Amino acid sequence: MITLQEFRAFTSTQMMALEAVVADVYTARCAPLNSFVLFDGGAHRGYHTLRMLALKGCKKVIAVEADPFMADVLLKTLEDAGDDILNRVELVESALQNNPRVYALTWKSSTSHMGRSSISGANAQQKTIWPTDAGIAYRPDLTVRATTIDKTLAGVLRPVPFIKLDLEGADLLALFGAERTLQSKRPLIAFENAIHAPKVHGFSLETVMSYLSALDYVPLDFLGEPLTRDTWFGFFEAWATPREQLAQTQALIKSAVAQQIKTPIPA
Repeated sequence: MITLQEFRAFTSTQMMALEAVVADVYTARCAPLNSFVLFDGGAHRGYHTLRMLALKGCKKVIAVEADPFMADVLLKTLEDAGDDILNRVELVESALQNNPRVYALTWKSSTSHMGRSSISGANAQQKTIWPTDAGIAYRPDLTVRATTIDKTLAGVLRPVPFIKLDLEGADLLALFGAERTLQSKRPLIAFENAIHAPKVHGFSLETVMSYLSALDYVPLDFLGEPLTRDTWFGFFEAWATPREQLAQTQALIKSAVAQQIKTPIPA
């Protein structure tokens, strides 16, 4: 099996292999189910939203995209895909965070790098996970709506077997707003594992680990190995699985990674 360091080197030239692994994992996770809803947090252009909707049994995808400029791109993608697709998407134009009583937040949005958009953090000395770079241009700060995963999924009665998060550093913050969902729905989660996120958003890694443990969730690195305090930030993508699904999840991840290394996807 490839090591995490080797996989990091592999993805430096095969970035879409990361997304393909995530898609392969939720495809396999959902295969035994015949009626479910999926959650695409940080839906961006809709890469995962469209693949989720293509799964047999997927009745709806909740696609969350807070950046208003990217949300317009996503909506155009969905409209171009046809009414069958558009009618099965709930597009939520809000930032995911932890506090159900917060309804708006300050937002950073880049004009030069469309993926660089996220909540401005609580740390006045470091508002985002990105280093200062004169080559990256930003719009003036925006105010966007804010919500939580729990509020977004409150009315969903069907199973929610998978949550994908790509929130540019706010992923762990958003998971603090998903306690009821994780308790009741027990989804497998893919999240962006940003090393600067605790500092930016004002929480500790120990708090995250205790929170997941209390919900009987196991954090895993991208290759499916359990994360510890010392190994947590070894790679910028990771998973969290219900403990009762641990062996199954690890098998799905290892199979998906092996397939993508064997047949890498062009960027």
